[in-house]
Amino acid sequence: MAVALSTVAEAMLMDPALTAQIKPYEPWLLISGVFVLFILLRLTCRALRHRVDRIGYRLFGERGLLIWFWMNAPGVILHELCHACVVLLFRPFGFRITKITLFRIKPLVQERPYGMLQRGMPQALQLGEVQYVRPPGRLVSHIGDGLSAIAPLIGGIGAIIFLYWVATGYNIWEVRLQLIRPGWPWWTLLFAPYLILTITAELWPSSQDWRGARWLLTGLLLLAGIALATLWYMHLLVFNEALLQGVASVALHIDFALLALLILDLAIFIVADLLNRLL
Repeated sequence: MAVALSTVAEAMLMDPALTAQIKPYEPWLLISGVFVLFILLRLTCRALRHRVDRIGYRLFGERGLLIWFWMNAPGVILHELCHACVVLLFRPFGFRITKITLFRIKPLVQERPYGMLQRGMPQALQLGEVQYVRPPGRLVSHIGDGLSAIAPLIGGIGAIIFLYWVATGYNIWEVRLQLIRPGWPWWTLLFAPYLILTITAELWPSSQDWRGARWLLTGLLLLAGIALATLWYMHLLVFNEALLQGVASVALHIDFALLALLILDLAIFIVADLLNRLL
C-alpha cells in the first residue's frame, strides 16, 4: 500500500499539466503550510504529553503525572529566563525583579496581579514564575509588560535555531536532505533533540503571559492596520509577484524548520505510544 501511494504521488508530481495547475497557488500553499504545521506541532505535543502522563500514572500512580513537567524542566527554565532578561533590560525605566523561580512544582494560585508571569498547568500546578514591579500607568511600562510576556516565544525560537545547528551542523534555513553535516560530531544528537523537544513544549506563552501582552499586541495591530490603510489610500500599497515570491521563500524555510520539529515530535510520540501499549 505504501509503495502504491508513493508511486501515485510521484506520478502526480511528474505530471506537467498538474504541475502547471499547482504553480500559481504554490506561494499560497507554502505560506499556509506555516500555520498548518504549527497547529500539527501543537497537537502532536499535546498527544505526546497525554501518552507520557499515562505511562507515568501506570508506573508511579499520581506522582507519575509529574514526569512530563520534570522532562520539560530545561524548557521551563529557559521560559522564565526570557521573562527575566526583558525585565532586566527595562531596569532603567523602573522595572525591578522581586522574585524569580526557575523551576519548582507547587500548587498554582489562581489570582495574580500584574507583574507576575508564571508557567504551568493552569488548574493545578505552577512550574516557575518571575515577579516584578514597575511604575504604573506609563507607556513604557505597558511595552515592557508586553515584551516580557512574549519573550519566551522569541527566545525559544532563537534557542531552537541554535540547537538545530548544534545537532546537525546546518543552519536551520538551509534545506538539506542529509541529517547531519559530513564530519560533524554525531554525539550532539544525543542531547540536542531532547532540548529542542523541551523548548518546543514550553515555547508558547501561557494565558497569564498573553494577558500581560494584550496592550502591546493591540497597539501593534492598530498601528499596522493604520499603516496599511494609509498606504492603500495613497495608492502606495502595490502587491506584486516579487513580494509574494519573497514571502513564499521565507515560508519555505519556516515550513522546513517546523517539519523537522514535527518529525522529531512524531518519533518520540511513537516511542511513547509503544511503551504505553507494552505497559
